[in-house]
Amino acid sequence: MAAADKLRWGILGTGRILTKLMGGFRLARNATVGAIASRDPDRAATRAGEFGIPKAHGGYQALLDDPDIDIVLNALHNGLHCEWTVRALQAGKHVLCEKPLACSSDEAEQMFAAAHKHQRWLMEGFMYRFHPQIPQVSRRIAAGEIGTLTHIRACYLGQGRERKNMRYRRDTGGGALMDLGCYGVNLSRLMAGREPKQVLAHARFDAETGVDMTLAGMLEFDDGLTAHIGCSFESEGVFGAEIVGTEAKILIPHPWLPPAWPAEFEIVRRGAAEKVRVEDAHAPHNSLCSFGLEIEHLGECACNEKPPAFPPDADAERDSRAQARVIDALLASARGGGAIALT
Repeated sequence: MAAADKLRWGILGTGRILTKLMGGFRLARNATVGAIASRDPDRAATRAGEFGIPKAHGGYQALLDDPDIDIVLNALHNGLHCEWTVRALQAGKHVLCEKPLACSSDEAEQMFAAAHKHQRWLMEGFMYRFHPQIPQVSRRIAAGEIGTLTHIRACYLGQGRERKNMRYRRDTGGGALMDLGCYGVNLSRLMAGREPKQVLAHARFDAETGVDMTLAGMLEFDDGLTAHIGCSFESEGVFGAEIVGTEAKILIPHPWLPPAWPAEFEIVRRGAAEKVRVEDAHAPHNSLCSFGLEIEHLGECACNEKPPAFPPDADAERDSRAQARVIDALLASARGGGAIALT
């Protein structure tokens, strides 16, 4: 695709994730960043200068009103995802909204209702799904290479940010589950190939802010399959996923953002470990390829009028709606609701 044919993206937000996002845009073959917006005009101008972005808007609505922008990436904090995604859709822009899509399943429903009303695509930014290792692992499991699934474990633990960060506020969708645990929930649902019937969670809440600092959750599926997810703002870094079957297990050391290319995972069978190197001729050979591939995908959907899909073959809208419902249930359980059934 020639440079002149590239979709022109606008980015809402100037936070730390911008460095990774811009790395993804440099890899995406059908995209260019035309503008960035912040409520602080000086910050918008500074960040635009850092990354060579042509326009800096001192307000989110100004970017949405920009006729030179075709598609929007909502990289604002969780509490602003619903409002500004809906506004972007109303302005006629397709939207890639950073995970988690919304602060509740009710918000997610509002956002997709707006997408349908204004006939624009909306996709949740679970970039890890686009890294070639995830579809490869998923297809191996679906093909029965590790037998019948019995257990899934997914962890994303680390040290938190400064205490003034929006991740520590309940009214902005903060907490370890929303920020980190959502990955484990998503991967567990993907590998299971179905939705959980019941969830149970326990958490340690911050006395001052009320957000979950550490949360452990269990997802119960039919046929006895269980998944355990762990997330924390107050731990040494723990990353990884383990998918256990009756014949073998798969270990993914870096499921969320592999630090190098090519990535690797292991298949352990009867005590013998086989390392699998993940290489894909269609993926940019770069640790940030997942960002570039998700950007490319939504761009293709916008140009070809096809609905967004998460790899390997999932309806992205249906997946995000179900994801929001599971997170709602886990938070309700952690706040004293006991085991919660999902219908």
